[in-house]
Amino acid sequence: MYEYKIVTERDKRLAGGFYAAALEDTLNGYAADGWRLADSVFAANIMKSAKVEVLFILERSIAA
Repeated sequence: MYEYKIVTERDKRLAGGFYAAALEDTLNGYAADGWRLADSVFAANIMKSAKVEVLFILERSIAA
């Protein structure tokens, strides 16, 4: 069984900066906690704004 976490640019571990080094540090921090990157996708809500957001989907095994 797995559990999932969604990381976006608003993640507090990114400390307000969505830069390659900050993202790498964030993903490495989650990896140290047992998470792995499962996928990444673009998401947008065109009804509210034209802003596109990148979502990083992390997963890790949990005891059954």
